[in-house]
Amino acid sequence: MKMKKQKYISKIKNILYLICIFNILSLIFNISVATAQTITPKPSVISPTVSEKLNEKLNTQINQLKDKIASRVTELKLVEKRGATGVVSEVTTNKITLTDLNGNVKLIDIDEITKFSSSSAKGTFGLSDLTKGTKINVLGLYNKQSKRILARFIRTAVNPVFLSGTISEIDSNNLTITVISDNKKSTKVDIGSTTKLSSHTQDGGLVKILFPKLSVGERITTVGFPDKVDTALLVASRVVVLPDVPKDPTVSFAPSPTAAPTTSVLRRATVAPVVTSSVRRVSPTITR
Repeated sequence: MKMKKQKYISKIKNILYLICIFNILSLIFNISVATAQTITPKPSVISPTVSEKLNEKLNTQINQLKDKIASRVTELKLVEKRGATGVVSEVTTNKITLTDLNGNVKLIDIDEITKFSSSSAKGTFGLSDLTKGTKINVLGLYNKQSKRILARFIRTAVNPVFLSGTISEIDSNNLTITVISDNKKSTKVDIGSTTKLSSHTQDGGLVKILFPKLSVGERITTVGFPDKVDTALLVASRVVVLPDVPKDPTVSFAPSPTAAPTTSVLRRATVAPVVTSSVRRVSPTITR
């Protein structure tokens, strides 16, 4: 009887032991599941309506980008670089009406990056300096659809003036010379900092010279452009002195006021009195 009672108690203990172990394992499992749920967030679920709106917005942006690219490609096909030469017939704040050499009227558009230049202008040159009748060269972007040129460079087209003659006067203060041509026409020539001065040599070459080397009576040939303000003044681009060309005997001019007598003239002036004096001293002796 006693043995049965001990076996019964032992079984109860084993059962209680198993129950405790089961409870501990259950508790550990629940804690692990709770921790995993806390660390790993649940993925957000996007409703079909929101997804459709996002796709629609993305497709709209893609279509707009395609339209911009296609428009740009079309513009590039319609635009090409082109130049024009003609006479200004009308000038406004952003447009020039030009008549080309064939008599065709062209419209030239002007913007803030259009550059102006003039060979005869000493200072700045811009749109306000263009007047009716001015001949210009234009380089820009030609639109085949509108048939207009968006100007990038505009330069006045002035025909160069070639002049040959004799220097009749030199103004050292204003750096100008007066040249009398073969037809006896007098022209004032401005020698600026950009003017190239040279002298022709006997071997056919050119030697660079400075303004003080010019002298009255020399034959020269020059090329330049009329001054923007004083059209009677020729702004020289290049002047070539021709020392071997004989002077024009029909041209009368006053000698340069700064010209000094040459060494040979000074020698002749000093030698003559000495020779005369010696002859006078010797002549009485020879008479006796």
